[in-house]
Amino acid sequence: MEEKKPSTSDILAKIRAQKAAAAAASGDAPAAPPVAPPPAPASEAVVPTEGAPAVPKPAAPTAKPGSTKDIMAAIRAGGVKPAAAAPAPAATAAPAAAAATPAAAGPRPSVQDMLKAVREGKVAAAPAQSAAPKAGAPVAAPPIPSKPVAAAKAAKPAPARRSLASVVTVACVSGFCFVAGGMLGSAFLVSLGIFVWVALMTPFAAAWTAVAGISGIWTLGVARFMFPNVLVEPPSKFKVGPASDYPINTVSNKWKDQFGVWIVHTDQYEGRNMIFALTSVCTHLGCTPNWLDGEQKFKCPCHGSGFYITGVNFEGPAPRPLERAGLRIAEDGMLEVNKSVKFQEEMGQWIDPTSYVPVV
Repeated sequence: MEEKKPSTSDILAKIRAQKAAAAAASGDAPAAPPVAPPPAPASEAVVPTEGAPAVPKPAAPTAKPGSTKDIMAAIRAGGVKPAAAAPAPAATAAPAAAAATPAAAGPRPSVQDMLKAVREGKVAAAPAQSAAPKAGAPVAAPPIPSKPVAAAKAAKPAPARRSLASVVTVACVSGFCFVAGGMLGSAFLVSLGIFVWVALMTPFAAAWTAVAGISGIWTLGVARFMFPNVLVEPPSKFKVGPASDYPINTVSNKWKDQFGVWIVHTDQYEGRNMIFALTSVCTHLGCTPNWLDGEQKFKCPCHGSGFYITGVNFEGPAPRPLERAGLRIAEDGMLEVNKSVKFQEEMGQWIDPTSYVPVV
């Protein structure tokens, strides 16, 4: 007679029986009361295999699960998933083997728990090789290891920035060394200025110092442009000291560079002892002659004109004698020269009493 396949109700009843047997064998949980399986239809008959106890046939059929959703709900209520390739009732007839199978397998951890344990490095062996936990015991998740604290990187010190006052101080010191070294001709001060500039001035500060210097030069140029050019001339009247400061037959060069006159004391002009002031301008083309004390004459370096101590020309291209400036004795007894007044010998003006001071 051909064997019929067990129905879904029979499979669920066997799963519940295996679960109860496993719980009774472990002793951890009380045996659940047997649940009567739903009765199978009368037409279905279960043929027991050799050596297996006979499964009682239910008296009346019960309602079968109507959909896959009901079957899955019943399986989850049983707590044990049926094997995909579940054996026929003949293969699961032995009570001892049926009781040992769920006890050995036990409730397995979920996939999420196993992946979490693998990531944390706490799994030493595959789940198949580990000992099965007791039925009903909760699976404890391994502790999460604390992450190692990375050593804090040593903070780099922020580059020190010089303040504006320090930059100005360095620039002033180096500039003073340059100027003082140039004026005094000291190589040491110039070298010191270079050292201060190179050692203490950063490129950033040097650039700003150069910009400030150029701006200062432009400012000074604009300020100079705002003021008109003024020619400062020496006064036309000035005092040259007492008559006793000038010995006879001598020419004083003391006032030549400052006022452009010679003070002459001589008795060679018409035999009269007198003091007069000659202007230091050659009557040829306006060059400045020089007094040659060894030759007792005035000599023009431009074209060779020569003049006696009295100012009279005797050689060269000069057409006439040198000119005299006004001279008198002031109220305080000093000789006072007046360059605003000129006296020419060829016009007979040297006999004017204001052109000389007689010496008694």
